[in-house]
Amino acid sequence: MKARSLAILAALFLALSVFAGTASRSVSPRVIQAVSVDRNTLNVAAHESVVIAATFAAPGEASILVLDRDGYPVRTLAKNQPVQGSASYGWDGRDDGGTVVPDEAYSLRIDWRNGQRSDEYFPADAPSPMTRIEPRSYNRRTATLAYELPQPSRIHIQAGTATLDSKTGQSVGPVMKTVVNREPRSRGLIAEHWSGFDESGAIFVPDLRDFVVAIAATPLPENAIITFGNAKTRFVDYVGERRGASLFTHHDHAGHHFGLTTLDDVSPSLRIEPLNGKWSATDRTWIVASGERLRVRLAVEGPSAAAFLRHPATIERFVDGRRIGGEVPMTSKVIEIPLTRSPETQRVSINWNSKWGPVAANTIRVRQQTATAANSGTSR
Repeated sequence: MKARSLAILAALFLALSVFAGTASRSVSPRVIQAVSVDRNTLNVAAHESVVIAATFAAPGEASILVLDRDGYPVRTLAKNQPVQGSASYGWDGRDDGGTVVPDEAYSLRIDWRNGQRSDEYFPADAPSPMTRIEPRSYNRRTATLAYELPQPSRIHIQAGTATLDSKTGQSVGPVMKTVVNREPRSRGLIAEHWSGFDESGAIFVPDLRDFVVAIAATPLPENAIITFGNAKTRFVDYVGERRGASLFTHHDHAGHHFGLTTLDDVSPSLRIEPLNGKWSATDRTWIVASGERLRVRLAVEGPSAAAFLRHPATIERFVDGRRIGGEVPMTSKVIEIPLTRSPETQRVSINWNSKWGPVAANTIRVRQQTATAANSGTSR
């Protein structure tokens, strides 16, 4: 099944400013030259190592750090080491304490000094703009979403439905599944495994009318190293244990997903709790009285939930993919959704949108109780 790009989600992804930045501060001419890595991916489970090479055009002392995605030092490969000409350094995917790092993208900082002269290689300190990637296809049989990246990037993929709003001329629809939640990927053809089900696990999204997928990519820093194979520790759990401070220049949240730390950047899970509904385990559907508005309590969960709650945010409500009203400020965690007067099951989707970028999304199925069922004290 061909996956179309989602205009409204792409608009969210690409509501960006163009930021100016430089990868390094230096004297002229440059002293740190020809920095390279012999591989951009590192399988820590297979005990692989990466070789980092650099050329120093003048004698001096160099320090080389491996940094995590938030700019925190992970490993010191050299400290005030005398250098001149070509030099190489190995990194085995472990931190300074000898512990294997969590799966993520890691970057380099190289500092050179000789008396009053200095040079710096620090590409990760220059934020990159987000770009749109067209999905190639979604294969139901293999549960594979395919797309191609021109360069290593941090990826965000959302799936849902969308229809054209005749008043605004824009496509509007709910996010129903975050398929990839701001994770690093290598360049080339990528195949993501996705079951096709929404966040609730009850609705097969590709079968819905107006099924769409949006893919946004933020290029990784030059010579970034993507590690994989650590099955014990997730990066979102690791960030709460690290010490020290980020070496990145602070950036305000001036654009979509711009200048965010990991916990601000990752979308949390959304729990929707109906307050006036009865759960039918057989149908996996909430039953409400006919003609009654659905009242739900919202909560976000997961490692990034506490940070997400501090974001300025709005709520969007959808019934069967149709937006009910516009975006409303998040002033209460209890909201109402007017339902269509119908005995048929309806999809109620909620998007809790941070103005900084992340979206907490979920969908529940709701059916209004018929008069006959209400009189008999049973529900279908």
